[in-house]
Amino acid sequence: MSQNLAGDVAAPAGAVAADELDGAVGAASRALSAQQQADGHFIFQLEADATIPAEYVLFTHWRGEAADGELERKIGNYLRRIQGVHGGWPLFHGGRLNVSASVKAYFALKMIGDDPRAPHMARAATRSSPRVGRPKATYSRVRCWRSTGSSLGAACR
Repeated sequence: MSQNLAGDVAAPAGAVAADELDGAVGAASRALSAQQQADGHFIFQLEADATIPAEYVLFTHWRGEAADGELERKIGNYLRRIQGVHGGWPLFHGGRLNVSASVKAYFALKMIGDDPRAPHMARAATRSSPRVGRPKATYSRVRCWRSTGSSLGAACR
């Protein structure tokens, strides 16, 4: 804000009038209140980006634990479903490709058993970013996983 010579305070450029702000806050409050359950709580869908389920798969394999086939099947379906039109995986629905999320999702799907030549995998490895299919220096965790003698290390080669 700035003051003129008379001491009046001028609103900054692009400022919203108080009645417009009150209207927007009121509309947002009504929309949120409409979602509130009778006992006072709210329920919203919680959905992780690709990194959380992908890291679960990668970590399970890295630790050498027995894989839960049914859970991995569901995670694989989820990762395939949220793959972006750009071929990779974003950090939020409809977002830009994120190399870190894409590397994790790609290798999790590979660990689950997806063929790297399958259309969705090829799209991730070539169209989205050449770094996804060959992450030699893209992501430090992948470099660590590659250095292990585990099945995870073999999948990263």
